[in-house]
Amino acid sequence: MTSSLITKKKIAKSFKRLFISQAFDKISVSDIMEDAGIRRQTFYNHFVDKYALLEWIFQTELSEQVTDNLDYISGFQLLSELLTFFKMNQEFYIKLFQIEDQNDFSSYFESYCEQLVDKLLSDYSKSNFNQKERVTFINYHSKALSYFIKYELINNSKEELFNRKVIEKIIRTSIENY
Repeated sequence: MTSSLITKKKIAKSFKRLFISQAFDKISVSDIMEDAGIRRQTFYNHFVDKYALLEWIFQTELSEQVTDNLDYISGFQLLSELLTFFKMNQEFYIKLFQIEDQNDFSSYFESYCEQLVDKLLSDYSKSNFNQKERVTFINYHSKALSYFIKYELINNSKEELFNRKVIEKIIRTSIENY
């Protein structure tokens, strides 16, 4: 891991720690860097502002969970790991999805869900979808999955979060019965 990536991750870890306990607009770059034990100017060597940091965290973590694993594990294993990741980081992602300012994290998340649904379709479909059907299937299920995950994060306790068997059964049934 490069020095730059290590520094970014240290800044991100401090931001996440602060973000869980404070409102986004109350967190300053100085607060983040003081928590990280790094001089303030270093922040600007890596990020334009705290929105850029938040976007980097979101994209990096989802890439690590989804994109980086597409070729290595099955679609349902990928889904399971994504749900576990969100369960472990529930407080952070509840707050992130509630931000409606400069960045739209719901759209970013839908694109990761599209990759996941495409992977599920490739792994488990026995039907020959034409391109239009495939795009429609992926769009529908990725929007449903992203909405469902956000809904579950916001409305359920960690203990009640994500009934994996039900989610998998819904997706599997949809793929098999198309």
